[in-house]
Amino acid sequence: MSALKDLYREAILRHAAEPAGYRKPVAATHRCEGHNPFCGDRVEVMIQLAGDVVQDVGFDGEACSICLASASLLCEQTPGASVNDLLELKARLERALGADREEEIGALSPLLGVRPYPSRVQCALLPWQTAARALRPDDRGSGESI
Repeated sequence: MSALKDLYREAILRHAAEPAGYRKPVAATHRCEGHNPFCGDRVEVMIQLAGDVVQDVGFDGEACSICLASASLLCEQTPGASVNDLLELKARLERALGADREEEIGALSPLLGVRPYPSRVQCALLPWQTAARALRPDDRGSGESI
């Protein structure tokens, strides 16, 4: 189990050091800002949709390593996915981080390393929740914090 934790930690640090999509110019059709008042994370997620397909994702803001890594994974894993696929991946991540059982989350598995630390779970979820809020028809472009 220690080797798996080390692998997760290494992946988080790699994504945090060179996050995919960070300050990337995106011709955003949807955007939203999210804030975690408990640790000070603040991210703005920008999504470009073509129909129901995510074309591009970028983010900006200031956040801890876990939040940066999670936003990086969002930017890597969702282009080419449908909006429903992005929302389903977010829901699976929420279930995986909130349960003692394993939930298949594929490339997002390094984020499971925060599960034993409840105060850090919100750091991992913030970019995904912000992206979902940007995509909700009633909140598109709201720019409100979550």
